[in-house]
Amino acid sequence: MICLKPQNMLHKNLKDNTYVIAQFTLFALFFLNPELTGLELCTFLKLPALLLFISGIVVCIVSILQLNHNLTAFPTPKESARLYTGGLYKYIRHPIYTGVIMIFFGMSLYWSSVYQLMITTALIVLFYYKSAYEEEQLTNKFSEYKSYKSHTGRFFPWL
Repeated sequence: MICLKPQNMLHKNLKDNTYVIAQFTLFALFFLNPELTGLELCTFLKLPALLLFISGIVVCIVSILQLNHNLTAFPTPKESARLYTGGLYKYIRHPIYTGVIMIFFGMSLYWSSVYQLMITTALIVLFYYKSAYEEEQLTNKFSEYKSYKSHTGRFFPWL
């Protein structure tokens, strides 16, 4: 479970807190859902959108369980963290972000919401920069991270 205790936030730097606050702000904005529809999806595209959403949930749950005690919402790893490169992390460096992207993109398409698609796009951009910063931190903490990074995709395998 992601724990955002106030004392944990005090021990993080401004960049860590900014990324987490921006991320959760976008999550909240996504669910405000103003009436900006207009993606007139064919009915047959609703099923792939739903499958993308469900797949994203599965990816998130599996990734969280695999990361276990290393899990943190912040880009800077915990002091006690160990580099985990098994499971989904064998193919993707940031599978939780991948799962969230799949969930939000699937919901945006399913509900045919231009507004939610715009928020999802902003979230992808945020995750790109947050993951780049996170990777700097991981490279500083784990000497083997650079090698791991060279053969795994950031959000999707081989990308």
